[in-house]
Amino acid sequence: MTDFRLLTKDTLRPLAALNVREEQTSFVSSNLMTMAQSVFEPGSEIYGIWNDDTPLGLLAIVDMSHPEADLDEGDDPDGIYVWRLMVDQAHQGRGYGQAALEFAKSLAQERGRSKLIISVVDEPGGAMPLYKVFGFRPTGRIAHGEVEMSMQLV
Repeated sequence: MTDFRLLTKDTLRPLAALNVREEQTSFVSSNLMTMAQSVFEPGSEIYGIWNDDTPLGLLAIVDMSHPEADLDEGDDPDGIYVWRLMVDQAHQGRGYGQAALEFAKSLAQERGRSKLIISVVDEPGGAMPLYKVFGFRPTGRIAHGEVEMSMQLV
């Protein structure tokens, strides 16, 4: 069963050891980099994606309503931003990315947020098709060189 656990000192090493396929390394930062950057990202939360004792991937979100959130012009403070999502190369194609998106959506809904936001590198082999099937739509914005997409929740 897939579950999502907040990052702890005990889960840091197993999550840091996960990697995407070589051709995907330009699509998402390493888990170690994400964990390090989270210290400086107000409103961020890091979740490990697990199946029993097996680490499968990492999901990082930013609650845009956090009083110290680092918002750019045009950002919606009533959203949850899926900051990073990665599934280890050995576990891709099994629905774990979809499960992580469902988890992020449920967090946003539990917190009463109106939007789920994500950005994606729009290149062959990227996650754009997954995000579109899930219900994300391009906003027309480019955020840090990536296509921003959002999903209205209410």
